[in-house]
Amino acid sequence: MLNIALKEWSATIDALASGDQLFLLRKGGIRETNRHFEMAHRRFLLYPTHFHEADRLLKPEFQYLINYDTPVDSEAVIFTAWAEVAEMLSVNDAEQLEALSSFHVWTDEFVNKRIAWKPRHAADLIVLRTYRLIDPIQIPVTPHHKGCKSWVDIAPPIDVTRSFPAIPDEKWEDRLREIRLLLSEASVKPVPAA
Repeated sequence: MLNIALKEWSATIDALASGDQLFLLRKGGIRETNRHFEMAHRRFLLYPTHFHEADRLLKPEFQYLINYDTPVDSEAVIFTAWAEVAEMLSVNDAEQLEALSSFHVWTDEFVNKRIAWKPRHAADLIVLRTYRLIDPIQIPVTPHHKGCKSWVDIAPPIDVTRSFPAIPDEKWEDRLREIRLLLSEASVKPVPAA
């Protein structure tokens, strides 16, 4: 059962759930504590949002992932996936991320802007093991869910036992090894215990 969700672009969640993407890149936001993103949970639901999402920030072959038919202020949210943090790395160099282009759906423009924002602070590259729910679960959106924030509580908790990995185990291990090799110079950060 999970009762916490991380808000993320719906296109990115679809990419994580299909295995086309293996990580998130975060630096913080206006409503975060100290304006820095904190990975407060190890396991969480992936809460789809359209805030700040734009097809021009996705590689052309992945622009189909944006569904403009779903309104930003929808009355309900549909959960299709959840994730567990496998590894966290600090990166502050766009060149490090260029090597990871085949592991994500974003354009170079998006990655470079994310790294350039607050240049004194490194970005968190959060490698996720993503799982797809066999049966998507819809819940009503509450006022607590709205706004530009990363973490939201979900009540009642959602049962995630009926799910399967987005990527088979062996392929996942191979791709994780590749990421580690490509970012061998990056600083490893502690993964949340719970």
